Amino acid sequence: MAENALSFIQLADPQFGLFARLSGLSEEQIAAFRARGLNAQPAPKITGLADEIRLFSAAISTANVIRPAFVVVCGDIVDQWDDDAQAEEALRIGALLDDGIDLHWVPGNHDVGADARHEVPTDESLARYRSRFGPDNYAFQHGDASFIVLNTAITQHPEEVPGELETQMAFLESELRAARLSQSSHIILFTHHPFFLENQDEDKPEEAHLTIPIERRRPVLELLGEYGVDAVFAGHWHRNNYAFGGDMEMIASGSVGYPFGNDPSGYRVVQVEGSGLKHDWYAMDEMPASINTP
Repeated sequence: MAENALSFIQLADPQFGLFARLSGLSEEQIAAFRARGLNAQPAPKITGLADEIRLFSAAISTANVIRPAFVVVCGDIVDQWDDDAQAEEALRIGALLDDGIDLHWVPGNHDVGADARHEVPTDESLARYRSRFGPDNYAFQHGDASFIVLNTAITQHPEEVPGELETQMAFLESELRAARLSQSSHIILFTHHPFFLENQDEDKPEEAHLTIPIERRRPVLELLGEYGVDAVFAGHWHRNNYAFGGDMEMIASGSVGYPFGNDPSGYRVVQVEGSGLKHDWYAMDEMPASINTP
């Protein structure tokens, strides 16, 4: 790997509790999920977190072999924002990451969505997330690259948390400006929701739950374009999806946990080099043929 290059592993949607919630579904319920583009699978009724424990543990074990600079978990850590057992298992397994490999949490709609129907953040759900997993909007550096974490559950549904969206936008612009002033080689954003799936101007009401509404998407994308952000890495869709907005790549990665598409549970390895970004998706039982670490 070139000098000043680094690698990281992106995980998304371990969603502790989802396998149990989607077990024992009737044919009608499965059909309803599939009508929404969610490939739910017939399975006998189960309880507990065994599948999520197995998969998230495998992801952390893989990271300990690959030894990236850091691991980032792009949201929907849990299935139910106020379930202590789900959060405690995620935190327990995350703590198994070797010393020297940083772990960065990103909030998803299930992590801060207190209104189960609309998954809308509230003051209570944000406070609970922050007390467990840390800040929900923050920035960090590795080498000469800048990384920004954004709580897109607020960007999607700011209605119950007045002032949070304005604070978030001010934070984003401030961190982008700081990255430019420090002459960062790359600026990369981590979110839960992808801003768009096909193109930055799409406006499909039937897909509103999958992306950020266009009236709040445009101001963010204008900032990202102005400051030359390289890529946004997201999750939420439980399958891989790739798009571009200008020169910026919009990557939605498949899930660590329950998959909703043809992509199996897995992880993404990203290499950040002077010439750009290279990233590949691996199923959970796969390992890169060559592991380039600094």
